[in-house]
Amino acid sequence: MEVRWFRSEFTSVVHQYHEGKDHNGEQMPDYCGRTELLKAGITDGNVSLQILNIRHSDEGQYNCFVQDGSLYEEALLELKVAGQQLLSVLS
Repeated sequence: MEVRWFRSEFTSVVHQYHEGKDHNGEQMPDYCGRTELLKAGITDGNVSLQILNIRHSDEGQYNCFVQDGSLYEEALLELKVAGQQLLSVLS
């Protein structure tokens, strides 16, 4: 199974998980050490990504690509960052 969270392009990797391990080799420098795939629900199809120390530059669209064998699915989400109160809650 592969889970890839990315920004505008498939190669703009925010977080990658493949064959049971996190892979940070292709990760964008802005996200190094700040992401975690929450694996507790992965067998149920939950591929939630946690971004630590949220920054205003994190705002925008994120794509999630999941592939298991020949089956794959993609989802798109929009992250909005609004003020210091939200930053302290998510940090």
